[in-house]
Amino acid sequence: MNRISELIHLDNHAVAIYREKTIPDDAAVPHGHCTIPGLLVKCATRGVKCASDSEHSPCHGSKSGFGFGGISSRHRTSCSLSVVPEEMQAGSRHQGSGQSLFADQEIALLQIDPIKDYGDGTDVIVFQDLDEALSENRDIEVVVFLTDPVRMSSLVQLAGYSKRTPGPAAVMPYGHACQQIYAIPRAEGESDDPHAVVGMTDMYARRFVKGYQMSVAVPYNLFERMLADAEKSFLMKEKYQENLRRCLDRGQATREQDE
Repeated sequence: MNRISELIHLDNHAVAIYREKTIPDDAAVPHGHCTIPGLLVKCATRGVKCASDSEHSPCHGSKSGFGFGGISSRHRTSCSLSVVPEEMQAGSRHQGSGQSLFADQEIALLQIDPIKDYGDGTDVIVFQDLDEALSENRDIEVVVFLTDPVRMSSLVQLAGYSKRTPGPAAVMPYGHACQQIYAIPRAEGESDDPHAVVGMTDMYARRFVKGYQMSVAVPYNLFERMLADAEKSFLMKEKYQENLRRCLDRGQATREQDE
């Protein structure tokens, strides 16, 4: 187990995301409209290598989120996400007020414009247990942790441990779940000031994870920094580990009581 997972007592598999030309023979291929359960969740919970091409990722969001060509029409997407004025609804494809996640199309565009477009739909995205991917020297682009708020707190703090620029170590941008675990953190890796990306705020995709789970996705260069920092960080302090275990035990007891 990689040292970060060990120190935060991760109870599932950290996931490495990288690209290949074709689907590996030993990879499971997702079925269904949303590929979050067949890629991220399956790999994180069972350690199964999973992969998909554009054909097996039918959701339009995944074309952007998983680097299969990006957002096809930002105008149409922003309209779908917004409250559609009544005078524009008649005769349009939006019978109603869209998803109404944003007050108007201009606001929606401001939120989706920073999401970069990647790929042309001719390659494959692979999700693999992080330790396996490291041992095989894969060209990892993003590392994802599917975890609870306690471990998430440790990961976000570790991301900021040696950060020498002002501002937060983690961001929680708007996006589909697939954008939050790949396209957005991949873009962070191209920055001189990479951030961890907290995700799973997409209500559609939340049906596939446990109620307390969130994702923390980091570009690989940030993961390397966090890994180098781990041994000298607060995670090595006995008092911190004591508090961490206490919080984890309390969270587990609460979940068992709720069940």
